[in-house]
Amino acid sequence: MKKIYLGLVITGLLAGCANTADTTSKVVSTTNSVVSVATGSNLIIDPQLTQFRSNSGKSDVWKKNANKNKGLGDAGSSKDTAFGEEGSSRLRFTAASDDFTAQPGLSQEVFGLQPNTDYEFSLYYNDKKGDESPTELVFGATSASGQSLATKTVHTSELNNAPRGAVRDSFRQTSVSFNSGADVSVTVYAKLHIADLSKIDMDGDVAKQTEVRIDEFKLAKK
Repeated sequence: MKKIYLGLVITGLLAGCANTADTTSKVVSTTNSVVSVATGSNLIIDPQLTQFRSNSGKSDVWKKNANKNKGLGDAGSSKDTAFGEEGSSRLRFTAASDDFTAQPGLSQEVFGLQPNTDYEFSLYYNDKKGDESPTELVFGATSASGQSLATKTVHTSELNNAPRGAVRDSFRQTSVSFNSGADVSVTVYAKLHIADLSKIDMDGDVAKQTEVRIDEFKLAKK
């Protein structure tokens, strides 16, 4: 039997973190695989990226869609956090020679959805570069067959009135909704997008000029 290990059980969530509370996981066997399925109000496993952080950016559930050695951006771990313990992901480019059309980010295949049900996918986004930032966040969900169920692009200037993180209030919440259709699993993702390359000084610190952070993921029924 092929085994796919999709995460560690997340327990002991901290008080005051309303967005990822009530998240545990259970192992479910199917004919072809063994998977870990989150239960409770939030279907994301390691939603606060605390395990991602403690494992130095390595994870069984979070897939990195980046390759800094090939100039495709970086998706590393960060100690910055919106709520609770240390943990978030830092997305960025690192050199002027990078391919700025790439979109470095994280994704997770999520199981345990109900068919034909409305869901909301949310996360907290941290871009300290202000209204003139050259970066945006692209996030959403795709079906098991790869079809887009929802996608949204957001700039930090649009989140001035959004809910803020408790530990670092530069984290702002953003969300998108979709219907699961026939699917009982989806892939959620969050990626960095360079919206205005002309605002990046290629002779300066490219990493500092492009980096953003993502944290506090939640996928739950509406």
